Amino acid sequence: MKGEHEMTRRDFTKGLLAAWIVAALALPGGGATLPHIFGHNMVLQRGQRVPVWGKGAPGEKVTVSFAGQSVCATAGSDGRWRVELAPLAANATGADFRVSGAGETVFTNVVVGEVWFCSGQSNMEFTMSAHRKVMDWEKEVAAAKWPNIRHFRPPHKVSAEPLDDVAANWLPTTPETIPPQSAVAFFFGETLHKELGVPVGLINCSWGGTRIEPWTPAGHRDDLWLLQNIREWGRPQDVPTVLWNGMVAGLVPYAIKGAIWYQGCANRTDGYAYLEKTVSLVRGWRREWGQGDFPYFLVQLAPYKYDSPKGTTLAVIQEAQARVPDRVPNSGYTVINDVGDVNDIHPTDKRTVGTRMADQVLDRVYGKFVRPWKTPVATGMRVEGATVRVSFENANGLKTRDGLAPTEFEVRDVIGAWMPATARIEGRDVVLSAEGVREPMGVRFAAYNGSTPNLVNGDGLPAGPFRIGRACPLGAAERLTKEGGYVCVQRYDIPVCCDLRVNAPKTLTSRKDVKRVGYLLELQDKSGDTKFAFAEMDAFSADSDKLVLGAGGGRKPVRTPVANLHVFSNVPGVSVTPEASSGFVEFYFCNYSPKVQAEPTGGDAAKYDFNDTPQPDAIAGLGYGCLQVHDLKSKKTVFAFNHFNSASAPCDVGIGSSGKDHPDWTFARNAGAWKARRLSVWVK
Repeated sequence: MKGEHEMTRRDFTKGLLAAWIVAALALPGGGATLPHIFGHNMVLQRGQRVPVWGKGAPGEKVTVSFAGQSVCATAGSDGRWRVELAPLAANATGADFRVSGAGETVFTNVVVGEVWFCSGQSNMEFTMSAHRKVMDWEKEVAAAKWPNIRHFRPPHKVSAEPLDDVAANWLPTTPETIPPQSAVAFFFGETLHKELGVPVGLINCSWGGTRIEPWTPAGHRDDLWLLQNIREWGRPQDVPTVLWNGMVAGLVPYAIKGAIWYQGCANRTDGYAYLEKTVSLVRGWRREWGQGDFPYFLVQLAPYKYDSPKGTTLAVIQEAQARVPDRVPNSGYTVINDVGDVNDIHPTDKRTVGTRMADQVLDRVYGKFVRPWKTPVATGMRVEGATVRVSFENANGLKTRDGLAPTEFEVRDVIGAWMPATARIEGRDVVLSAEGVREPMGVRFAAYNGSTPNLVNGDGLPAGPFRIGRACPLGAAERLTKEGGYVCVQRYDIPVCCDLRVNAPKTLTSRKDVKRVGYLLELQDKSGDTKFAFAEMDAFSADSDKLVLGAGGGRKPVRTPVANLHVFSNVPGVSVTPEASSGFVEFYFCNYSPKVQAEPTGGDAAKYDFNDTPQPDAIAGLGYGCLQVHDLKSKKTVFAFNHFNSASAPCDVGIGSSGKDHPDWTFARNAGAWKARRLSVWVK
C-alpha cells in the first residue's frame, strides 16, 4: 500500500489512457465473450473458487489464464462455457487476465482481494458528491486516492426475465471517479482496505425509492408473498424480481465475500412482514450465487419524521430489522439512530454508517477487532411492583449522550396503552415507572418515527428500538367498560367473511332505558397483540336492541350526531378524548355512497369518510353495511366495521382513519389480516 495514497492526477490520466489503448487492442475479433463484470481493473475474490463464464461458438475451446493458472472449458451447444479458478491469494499488483479461444481477450490491471455486493435504495445509492453530497464532501472527495478500492455500478434497469449481463465497468477510486459512487459503500470499503491491506471491490446495485421485492429473485415456494396482498405495484421498478433480473442476475455467480444492504424506507408500512421479506431476499441471493451462507449485513433505518414524527411505522420495521440475525444465519445489523436527521430522509453522515458496519464485519467475518461496534441490546424485563427493570447486554458503562435521564422509554399498562416513562440507569439496567401504571406489562423504546434516544453504552454506541413484555390479550380493554359501569349487551367475534342476514349475532340482554352506549372494537394481530378503540357517547336510542348488530331487515339507517363522545385507544394517531367531543355515527345495513350531505360539515365526495349517504331505499334493500363512529373535532374515523352482509368476501375493520384509499376503511377487505376481531356493545 505504500505510496498508493500519493497517486497524482497525471498518473491517473496516463493510466486511464493506457487502459483505453489496451482495451482497444484486447477486443476479440470473434470467439469467446464475457459479461461486463469481467473487465479491466476488476477485483477478484481471494481465498475461494472464482467462477468465470461467457459465450462462444458451440464446441469452441476456451482457456482462462491468470496468476499462474490456466483452466479450460468447451462451449456447449448453446455456446455457454464456464470454468473455475482455484482460490487465489491477495495481490495488489495489477496483472493481466487472459481469455483465449477463437480470439483472445486481455483484461489489464486485475487485482485480488475482497469483493462486496452493496445494494438497497437511496441511502445506499447516496453519492459522494455527484447528486447528493456527503458531510465534508470537498475534503472526502479530494482525499479519495485509492486505486485499489474499485467500483462497479450497473445502471438502473428493470427486466421481466433475468439478463445475462449488465453494462458497467470497474473504476479505481480517484477524486475524478468517486463523485457518483455510493458513499456508504465507499466508506465501508475504505475501512476494510485500510485494516486488511488488500484490494477491495464494491459492486453497487442500488436505486432510490425502490422496495425490497424487486431485488428478490423468484423461484422458491416460500416466496409467494411477493404476489400477495398487493393491489397494484405502481412504478415498473416496484414489480417483484425486476431489479434482480435487470441489475443483479447478470453478475451472478461472480465470486463475492458478502453483501451489505441499506433499504427499508419504501417498505416502512410493512411492519414485521419486512422480516419475512428479508428472509426471502437473502435466501434467494444465497441460492442464486451458490456460495453457501455468505455474510449479510444491513443498516437499520435512521429516524425520519415521514408523515408525522409521532407515527410508529418506522419503529416497527426497525424492530423487524433487529430480528434478522435470529432468522438469517451469518447476518447482522448496524444501529445509526445517533447520526440520523428527522428532517432529512437522507442524512449526510455516511462515514459513520459505513465505518460502523465495517467494524462489525472486520470482527465477525475477518476476525480482526478494530473498534467497538456492539450496541446495547435489551435482554429482558422484570416487574417490581409498579416499576419495571430492563436489563441490557453490551452495556458496560451504560449512560446517556447528554448526561440527562434516558429518553424515549414507554411502559404499557394492562389494557395495552403505552405511557411515557421516567427512567434511571442502575448499572446495566434501566428502571422505569409511568404515572397511572400500577401493573406494567411491557416496555418499548424509541417507538416513533422521530425518536432520537440518548441511551448509549460506555463506547458511545446507541441502543436501537425495541419492545418487550407480554402481548395485550383479546378482552383486556373490557376493564375500561366495567370500570365505567357499563353492561355488555352484545359481544361478537367477527369472522373474516360475515353475513348478518344469515348469522346475526345474539344479544346477551336487552335494556329499554339506555342513557349511554359504548362500542369496543378489538383487533388482534398475528403475534397475539390486541389493538382497541372504545368509543362511548350519549345513546342515540333508549332501546339497546337498536344499538346492536342484527339481521338488519326493516332497520332504518342511522346517520346521526352524538354528544359527549369519549374515545380511549392504544392505537397511535387515534384521538383520545377524555374530554367530551362531538361525534357522528353511521350505522347502515344497506349500500351507501361517498356523496356529501349538509351535515356534518366537511367530507370528500370522492372518498368514503365521516360524511357518506345511504341509498334512498335503504329500509327495503340490504347491502354493504357499516357501523362507524367518527370524531367531528378531528374529522377522523374512530373505528369502522363494514361489509357485514356478504359471506363470500372479507369485511372491513379498522381503528383510526385509514391511510389508504378511503378514511372509513370501506373496500379495505382486510379482516383476514388480523388473527381475531371482536366488536362488543356496552350500555348504561
